[in-house]
Amino acid sequence: MIPAGPPAEAGPIKTHPMKLDNRRSLAEFLLLTVTVFWGGTFPMVKDAVAEIPVLSFLGLRFALAALLLALLAGRRLGSLDARGIRRGILLGCLLFLSFLFQTFGLRLTSAANAGFLTGLNVVWVPLLAGPVLKKPPAAGARFGVGLALIGLLLLTWHTPWHLNPGDILVVICSIFIALHVLGLDALTCGYDGRALAFVQIATMAVLSLGGSLAFEPSTWPTAWSATLVWALIITAVFATGYAFWVMTAFQRLTTPTRAALIYTMEPVFAALFSVVLAGEHLGALAWAGGGLIVLGMVAAELWPVLTEILFARSITTGQK
Repeated sequence: MIPAGPPAEAGPIKTHPMKLDNRRSLAEFLLLTVTVFWGGTFPMVKDAVAEIPVLSFLGLRFALAALLLALLAGRRLGSLDARGIRRGILLGCLLFLSFLFQTFGLRLTSAANAGFLTGLNVVWVPLLAGPVLKKPPAAGARFGVGLALIGLLLLTWHTPWHLNPGDILVVICSIFIALHVLGLDALTCGYDGRALAFVQIATMAVLSLGGSLAFEPSTWPTAWSATLVWALIITAVFATGYAFWVMTAFQRLTTPTRAALIYTMEPVFAALFSVVLAGEHLGALAWAGGGLIVLGMVAAELWPVLTEILFARSITTGQK
């Protein structure tokens, strides 16, 4: 527990730099655990949707996660006005589409590929910020896209080369994730994060269960294997409820760039879990392609920071 500081009569509270470093270290460690759970879900979900229809699995996952987020949000749920609820529903629709394409894609491609290709959202964000938010992409974003596209070519290399349907679906998923990230930037100001998170996840649960009732032969599992139960627990409790809580409560204790760089570990953990848990094999070209995708993600995030550092040094040198 972090000390609350001196009593009020002692004057203004000054937080010791060491305490700030400790809080940031804790926050960044917790964010890293989120990427571990995210990465671990890829092989789990791939196995689960072999036993249960996709929309049925998503509906059960998000219904359970919505209940957990309702408990976390508590009274904050009443803070949303009608406009806030509409914005939460819109964001939930974007997030639902991302999970829909990702989960259907997982049925047709490897969990490792899905992990790396999902991470492309970090590269799409600065590119889509131009037409969506009127923020033209920086040079770093273009460089990151170039690396990521080369990585995509290597990761999915076949002779003759082609993208299999699963890879295409996951790439589309990454675009919807990027749109969701941009939506969070444009639509969430002034609203409680936990309350908005609940509306988004509840929207996803309703869409998934409604879609399952309309388009799938069964919505409720006929058998509850250990694989399915654990997949629901991990994805709902840890990869959704816990993840949203950590991001809401702790991401503010670090910088956006450091947080984004931590999130680039998701595809790395996805590949590792896919090899260890699912027995998938990645050749040298696939590992090189995955590495280039991660490098492109890192370049897109670090470029503005490096530019600022170089600019500051040039000014300092000029003053001397």
